[in-house]
Amino acid sequence: MKVSRYILISILLIYTIDCQAASHSDTAAKSTDTVDVLKGLDLKRVPSVDTLYRVAKKYLGKWAHLFLAIKIEESGNNGHYSWLSVNHYNLCGMRFPRSRRTYATGSTNTNYAIYRNWFECMLDFKIYLDIIERKFVEKHKRSPKDDVEMINFMFNSFNHFDKWKKDMMVLIKYVKKKYK
Repeated sequence: MKVSRYILISILLIYTIDCQAASHSDTAAKSTDTVDVLKGLDLKRVPSVDTLYRVAKKYLGKWAHLFLAIKIEESGNNGHYSWLSVNHYNLCGMRFPRSRRTYATGSTNTNYAIYRNWFECMLDFKIYLDIIERKFVEKHKRSPKDDVEMINFMFNSFNHFDKWKKDMMVLIKYVKKKYK
């Protein structure tokens, strides 16, 4: 079990480095950062929100707070995980994408994405956010100024319930205050 986890982390590490590194010096720095943030984590057990934030900060950058707020809304805070996140590592309530690259390995009978582990869910959410941010720039000719603007833009495409939007506005304030 431990060997396969380390192999998976190595593969993800190599893939991430190959996709994002511009030079050899960048590769060396990225490798050290990635190993440090994932070291000792069990990819098959959803970690605490504090740990998720630490990892999200490395991989999602400016959207780490947004990821946490959506994770809390969709699958609960520490110890209150949804069936989808516990059984299929889908922390954000993501549907299985039909037309974009994805880390999802399949879908449930209700079309929710299934992941091999929570980290791949986070990487898949980054792919999704990059696409949403690109669409925002195309529409408004500028980048979104903050998480609230991104939530407003995502409303109706990510989730169409008014309650989701209200909850997200409260959660984003909470997350930003807690994880400055």
